[in-house]
Amino acid sequence: MESLLPEHWFVGNRFSKVGRALLGATGAVYRVPVPHPGRDDFALVVKFSRFCQSVGITAVDPNLNFSEEQIDRIKSAYFLSPFEEFGNLYKLRRSAGLEIPTKAPLAIYSPPARYLDWQLGREGYLKSIHSRGLLGSQADVPEDQRIDYQWERQYILLYQWINGVDAEQAVDAGLISQSQMISLGREARNRMEDHGWEVMDHKPRHVIIRVRKNDRLARRKGDLLWALVDYELLYPFSKITPNQKTSC
Repeated sequence: MESLLPEHWFVGNRFSKVGRALLGATGAVYRVPVPHPGRDDFALVVKFSRFCQSVGITAVDPNLNFSEEQIDRIKSAYFLSPFEEFGNLYKLRRSAGLEIPTKAPLAIYSPPARYLDWQLGREGYLKSIHSRGLLGSQADVPEDQRIDYQWERQYILLYQWINGVDAEQAVDAGLISQSQMISLGREARNRMEDHGWEVMDHKPRHVIIRVRKNDRLARRKGDLLWALVDYELLYPFSKITPNQKTSC
């Protein structure tokens, strides 16, 4: 818990100095080393939530063999709110366990700085959708204790860093072949569907191949060990329907 306190990673200019932007990330995602009493290499993944921003998915990799229905769902998806993202990830981890390893969700932080909607890229109609969803989830909470999003503030999600290389980096480094990369992507997608989940922006950079201390790729019974690392478009399988305008 001590490692998560903002003074370790978000004070003045310290974050910009120690945080390293992750290669291939389409949003603001950083790896930040923080002090830890038992691990010298402990690091956080610091991710600025993009909810209420336009997803902008217009094409789907044909190698993934998605059906037309799946492609329609992908193109109508929205970035999850920070609470939905954590909630969906906890459900996935509870249902899939070690079958689908993920980063550990640790905390959500909202800095005190305030912004205008256009500075955060937030769309007005998406704000109302997310507000309705959050308030609807608090039906059993006394009205004076319910919370809503503070739209003028950022939300930052903190995860525990996973050592490894993404599947695309592994191909570029000659560690795996192109066909292995495609197979890993399909395996990840199939396992998720088996447990009732899917990632709308499915791509090789979201599959991290685990690396051992000797920098060799980790294997179990000959199979590469991998983890899923991006969850802002993690939805229950088939919940999004074509042209449906709602959040998860």
